[in-house]
Amino acid sequence: MTTRIPQNAKQVFYASETQTREDGTRRAGREQRSTTFREARDFLDGLDVPGGVSVWRASSNLTDAYATRGADGSWTSLNRLTGKWEPLS
Repeated sequence: MTTRIPQNAKQVFYASETQTREDGTRRAGREQRSTTFREARDFLDGLDVPGGVSVWRASSNLTDAYATRGADGSWTSLNRLTGKWEPLS
């Protein structure tokens, strides 16, 4: 699935599959850029793999962690006020 990102997008979500090698090292697998978190979440849910979603914002030109998907399909998101990861419903 290809997502077209507008040139003037205010934020872009990056969904990345996490792969673990036999020696225990982790690396990124397949990736997708999306305009919404829902698209990024659907991408990882569709693959049924663990991974993470980060968000790039034009206002700061920085990329920050946004949410992670566990191997069991559970989602957690980063609470910016407390700095803790919390379950995402």
